[in-house]
Formats: sequence, structure tokens, C-alpha cells
Amino acid sequence: MFISEVFAADAASNVSSIGAPFANFIPLILICIVFYFFIVRPNHKKLKEHRKMIDQIKRGDIVVTSGGIMGEVNKVDEANAQLIIEIAPKVEIKVLKTAISEVSNKETQTKSIEKGQTEKDSKKSQNQSEKNKKGKDSKGKNTS
Repeated sequence: MFISEVFAADAASNVSSIGAPFANFIPLILICIVFYFFIVRPNHKKLKEHRKMIDQIKRGDIVVTSGGIMGEVNKVDEANAQLIIEIAPKVEIKVLKTAISEVSNKETQTKSIEKGQTEKDSKKSQNQSEKNKKGKDSKGKNTS
């Protein structure tokens, strides 16, 4: 008599556990979705922007390679996907386009250099005026 009850209980538990395997995969599916939106998608955007930047390189641009070498582009070889970069006067090297990590135009670079120099000059003048004020204050304290 007990054996039939056991089989009946076992059959009832099998029917209710049909949806359980799918429920076990829900956290895994959610992890995959989060992984896609936080890791894969931003990486694809970065790669797309990098390709666009590389395609827009022209003669006269200042580039930085992934190895840290800076130079000016003298020639763009589209057929071989290479650039000829001048890193010093009369010193040229061939670099693959994929090895470029940064690109800046000559105009942008000169503007940033001028801006940096004006900022340095303004900081120097501020420091000198502060030193002058401190000197006047210390002279006034010594005489009293």
C-alpha cells in the first residue's frame, strides 16, 4: 500500500518541476544581458570611434603610436594601411594604421601649447603678486 502512495507522490512532484529548469536559467540570462550592456557594447563603440579616427588621418597630423612615439604624418599609404611618420628632422618611420592611438591636428596642438603657455604666464604673475603681498606684510610686522 505504501508503494503506490510513493509513486503517486513522485509523479506529482515531476509535474510541478517542469518549469524549474527554466527558472534556473533566468539568473544566467540576466547576467549575460548585463555583461553585454556594460562590457561588450561600450567596447564596440570605442572600436568604431577608433576606426573613424584612423580613417580621417591626413598629411600633417600629429599622431601618437601605441608604443608612445610621437610624430607628424608625411604620407598615408592606403593600399598597405601604413603611415610614414617623421619623428625627428629627416628621420621617418613606417607605422601600421592600427598602431595609432591618438591623433591631433597641427592647429589643435599649437593652440594647446599657446594656451598652456598663457596659463603658465598667468600663474607666474599670480605667484609674484602673492609674494609681493607677503613681503609687504612681513615688512610691516617687523617694524611694529
